[in-house]
Amino acid sequence: MQKWSQRSSLKNKSKEEFLATKQMTVLEHPPYSPDVAPSDFFLFPKIKEILKGRHFDDTDDIRSNTTAALKAIPQNLFQNCFEGWTRRWHRFIASQGEYYEGDHGSIQQ
Repeated sequence: MQKWSQRSSLKNKSKEEFLATKQMTVLEHPPYSPDVAPSDFFLFPKIKEILKGRHFDDTDDIRSNTTAALKAIPQNLFQNCFEGWTRRWHRFIASQGEYYEGDHGSIQQ
C-alpha cells in the first residue's frame, strides 16, 4: 500500500518539483528544429525516396519493405549525415538558437 501511495503522490507533483527534490538541474529545451534532427533531414526523406510510389498489402509488408529500405542505404551516407549534423549543430550554437538561413560559411566551428 505504501508504494502505491508514494507513486500517487509523485503523480501529483510536477516533474520540475520532482526533479528539484532529487537535486537534478532542469535545462530549457530549445525549440524544435528539423534542421538539427537527423531523422527529419536525412532518414525519413531517404526512406520516402526509396519507397515512393509503392503500395503495400498490410503492416507486415510495410515493415519488411521499410527494413529493406533502411538496409539499402549505404553506410557512407549515414556517416555523411552525421558530419552534416555536426555542422548544423555548430551553426545552431553560433546563432545562439536564432533562426538562420543558408550555409553561413563564415560561422567558425
